[in-house]
Amino acid sequence: MTTSDIRGLRTSFTREEYVSDEHFAREMESVYGSTWCFAGLSQELTHVGDRLVAEVGSESILIVRNREGELRAYYNVCQHRGSQLCDESGSGHGAAITCPYHAWSYSLDGKLVSAIHHAKEDFDRECIALTSVRVDEWQGCIFVCLSETAPSLIDSLEHLYSAPRSLERFDLGSLVRAHHTVDEAQCNWKVLAENYSECLHCSVVHPEFCDLVPVYKTGRTIESDREDWAARLKTGASAISFDATSSLPMIPGMTEPLVYGAFVYPNMLIDVMPTCVALTRYVPRSASHTTVHTDYLFPKETLEDPSVDLTPTLSFNDLVNQQDIAVSERVQRGVSSKSFVRAHHTGMEKYAQQFVKRYRTDVN
Repeated sequence: MTTSDIRGLRTSFTREEYVSDEHFAREMESVYGSTWCFAGLSQELTHVGDRLVAEVGSESILIVRNREGELRAYYNVCQHRGSQLCDESGSGHGAAITCPYHAWSYSLDGKLVSAIHHAKEDFDRECIALTSVRVDEWQGCIFVCLSETAPSLIDSLEHLYSAPRSLERFDLGSLVRAHHTVDEAQCNWKVLAENYSECLHCSVVHPEFCDLVPVYKTGRTIESDREDWAARLKTGASAISFDATSSLPMIPGMTEPLVYGAFVYPNMLIDVMPTCVALTRYVPRSASHTTVHTDYLFPKETLEDPSVDLTPTLSFNDLVNQQDIAVSERVQRGVSSKSFVRAHHTGMEKYAQQFVKRYRTDVN
């Protein structure tokens, strides 16, 4: 019997897929370079000229909103001598995208409009423009795709096994960001994604969460008697929070205290809770390092109430995040051992297995 032939188990990723720099570079092209990736929130680009710098695979992408309110995305590279244009997201303080090296400036539609020390007649500016990237919005979230042949964003979401479009009834785009966290996880992005895709670990790693959502104690992620992929909170609880009986308003579309989750392949987590939504974005840095961004969104009315204290909710969710990161880093240390060959899934880890199946389609 081989490690890939164990009765009752299905194979997952190999050691090399978790730790190899060569394999990491390949998947940045075949996965992140060919798929719609979550890049940030639409509300980060509220004014003309605002810019969002997102790392997608091995590329830096610059996203702006033009004067017509349309999103535009470009490789973050000046066409003069190749300098990176923008280092970080923020206000554009105007409409021009100006290179910090030689001050060549581009319009929000990517056209070269100025080159200092050169008259307009010195060279044909019409032939120079930023290289565009596909960009789209869904539910207040910005996605980019480096592939010209991939299906549209909506088609891609429609056919994902996690059914993210079923969450549209919660009108995520109407919610407002109240808090943003950044964590540096010393593990492969696939370790984090596998961990999110199952709850066998929940009773061990997340006792506080399991107390609020009883079905998680059983290793399952959804209620067996529900067709909407939801899980109920315990009797009397109304929020995923250290204040479980919080009086915070429910988000739009939420009629009873429930939780929903979706992994939007390859780099987005959507956690819908009674009073808020957490959106997580993975930015793979290397085979053993992933930056984890998490945005916490609430109804506008919640944030406009000066008496509201979000600390119990934010602290509770950050605790769960830190628990997940800690156990994922433990996995990374283990799979790095020369004794490790490959991971396995049981029948209860069907969503993790679907992740592997989709990944294999892209990489192999």
